[in-house]
Amino acid sequence: MKTGLVMFQWSSIDHVAIGESYAGARGSSTSQPFDFFHINSINLDQDGSLLISARNTWTAYELNAQTGQILWRLGGKHSTFKGSSNTRTAWQHDPRELANGLISIFDNGASPSVHRQSRGIVLSLNAQAGTATLVSELTHPPPLLAESQGNLQALSNGDWFVGWGQVPDFSEFSPTGQLLFDAHFPAHTQSYRALRFAWTGTPAHPPAFRFVPAAVGGTVFASWNGATLVTAWRVLSGASPATLQQIAEVPRSGFETAIALPSAPAPVMAVQALNAAGAVIGAAPAATIP
Repeated sequence: MKTGLVMFQWSSIDHVAIGESYAGARGSSTSQPFDFFHINSINLDQDGSLLISARNTWTAYELNAQTGQILWRLGGKHSTFKGSSNTRTAWQHDPRELANGLISIFDNGASPSVHRQSRGIVLSLNAQAGTATLVSELTHPPPLLAESQGNLQALSNGDWFVGWGQVPDFSEFSPTGQLLFDAHFPAHTQSYRALRFAWTGTPAHPPAFRFVPAAVGGTVFASWNGATLVTAWRVLSGASPATLQQIAEVPRSGFETAIALPSAPAPVMAVQALNAAGAVIGAAPAATIP
């Protein structure tokens, strides 16, 4: 990063024959050249080797990161590992070595279509026997077919998170393949990878509130857009900002919490956001209410 000098370089044409490609050269031009390999992911394995994916040869390659030598091929026309038809991928993305040594892959199956649907798969490779065995297969009900992009993420609790690439869906599955969560972006949205991580949000802007008076008392609506640690809201009221006293405290309920006041508050009000320990983590400025 300091010098910008190339530390490692690997060229597919030096190691992979053009005949391994499933892409056709017909119709190519100088503006749209023949893409026989189409690398779409590079991952550093636990032993320091590189696991790369070539979409157009339907193959994942394990490389020696010092010499560039191909250590093994998974899938395609010259796979090092033999397996049943359910272990074979087409136009795949995102092969990764997992902590237990298994390999996860997002198998697009298109385009053009080779499989009926895209899927996430986990394979066990036996180097001595030269075999690949399907351990897990994740498919979406109803079937989705992503012509490009997509990924499979192993979560720490054993679940799997799948981004469906060109199809604007993302899903979470249990270790046994049960669909636990499913959502989608607006139509025609594409996401190369969808990843799920624990996230904590503490916005730089303060919480907001609004008081809606009623014949008796009224309702305070409190929110803090982007905050993830709020578990309760406290309402303060007084004759001035210097004389505020607590008049209500309720658990947070959804994005905007409605807090009913049984009697009319004093003319100045403020709200405080509380965390699970009861500490104030954010406060809306005091304001005069109607």
